Parts: sequence; structure tokens; C-alpha cells
Amino acid sequence: MRIWTITLAAALLLATGAASAHHSFNSFWYMDRNAAIEGVVLEVKLVNPHPLMKVEVTEANGTKSIWNITGRATGSGILRAGWTADTVPVGTRVKVEGFPSRQEGAKALAAGKITKLESGDVVWFGGGGGIPQG
Repeated sequence: MRIWTITLAAALLLATGAASAHHSFNSFWYMDRNAAIEGVVLEVKLVNPHPLMKVEVTEANGTKSIWNITGRATGSGILRAGWTADTVPVGTRVKVEGFPSRQEGAKALAAGKITKLESGDVVWFGGGGGIPQG
């Protein structure tokens, strides 16, 4: 009986810590605004708590900048939905649509829809296409 009580207490503590560690997207992203960028994928990480992507964008003045894309899904959720490193390989030209960062001047989006520009194929980084928001 004592082992069961200790196990239950430990499980509750772990669950409480994980729940409090998760954050609201509203704290970091303007969920009432939409933005889109086009560029070339430099890196994709299918990790928790959210997948990440780096996209090189050529700005209107010709300079290049790196945009940080945070998936609206969890890393686990996107993997369960079938994502692999080959879903959007490095070097792919993409259009990324999402919510802009609340941090002034940040080149960052919380993305959902990603369109591969050469093929027109659409994949989701969460929040649509059967991949829930994490």
C-alpha cells in the first residue's frame, strides 16, 4: 500500500510540473494577426515542446534575414501526424503563414500552414491539416 501511495504522489507531482511548464501562445504571439513570409528552409527540428524551423528570407531591400518559425503543434504531435525530416527538407522554398511575435522587431512566426512553393503542396506545422495546436 505504501509503494502505491508514493507512486501516485510522484505521478501527480510530475503531471503538475508538466502542466505548469506549458505556456499560452497568446503570451508570445499576436493570435489576432496573420503574417506570411517566403524563403528557403535552413533547418528543421521536430522537438518538444514545439517543432522549430529556420527560414532565410530575402527582404525587399535585398538583404537576407533568418526567421525563426515555431510550430503550433507539439513535437510529439507532429511526429504522430507523419512528419519526418523529409516532409520539408532543408533547401525547400516555402511560404510560411502564421502569427507574428509580440517581441518588437523579432523575425519570428508561430506557424500553421506551410506551402512548398515549387510543388504547391501544403503541410501543417500545427493548428490545421489534422494536426492539433499544441
